[in-house]
Amino acid sequence: MRGPALVLVTLTALGVAPAPLPMSGEQILGRAKAVFRAHARPAYIVYVLERRDAVNGEPDLENSYTEKVWCRTADGSALARRMWKGVAYGQLEHIIVAFDGAVDPGPPTADVFTRSSSTPASKPSPEATALPTIGTVMVQADYDYRVVRAGRDGDSIDLLLEPRRDPARNRIDEIWLDPSTFELRRLRVRDHLFLGLTGGAIDDEFDLRFSDDAGLPLIESIRGRTPSAGFETAYRFLDVHFPETLPAWYFEPRTYGAHAADAPS
Repeated sequence: MRGPALVLVTLTALGVAPAPLPMSGEQILGRAKAVFRAHARPAYIVYVLERRDAVNGEPDLENSYTEKVWCRTADGSALARRMWKGVAYGQLEHIIVAFDGAVDPGPPTADVFTRSSSTPASKPSPEATALPTIGTVMVQADYDYRVVRAGRDGDSIDLLLEPRRDPARNRIDEIWLDPSTFELRRLRVRDHLFLGLTGGAIDDEFDLRFSDDAGLPLIESIRGRTPSAGFETAYRFLDVHFPETLPAWYFEPRTYGAHAADAPS
């Protein structure tokens, strides 16, 4: 692996010197994680997920759809229904919403810094960002990622990351941050496209864009691309809102049959 060198990115092709970074790359990463996780996540989220697939540049209508999701954020348990012309219809489906799994990614409030659980870790690792004490000296360290480049990209801070261990679990490659608030604006992460017929999976690269909803950072869109195949997937998260509560049966799939008449739309 490359060492933790800190390199400034040129601001433009004209060679204009970028503004200096406010702190080291490791410190910026630690601040970004702390800011992101300081936001209280609502207990419930309801949203519309629009998925549009393409294969070798041609639309894949079979795997393109829109669905509405009623999700409990504590564990990702969710009720989902397909949508058509703004109305949810048909079968009630219970899913566990997550990244890097055989399910559509989400929810928009997901903690993107959480390690993937689809591949077991080679050995236990400490929680992401911490300040270990060495004697009486506090040292900024991130146990998941090494910052190999930190600089400016337009009006954003850009950090290029490299996993210190377990690349299958620590999957973030690059992040873009607001330079004044350290809020996430964009993120590149390694994921997988799961193939339903074979049960296998191939590498997928996700490009996430974030928006701000009343001070809460939300995933607004994702563009996925498989480096080894011609699959592309575009996701949009629409009509996001946060109800105070949702009926308990939404998260008990064995009771769906008894609630067919109560199905939400």
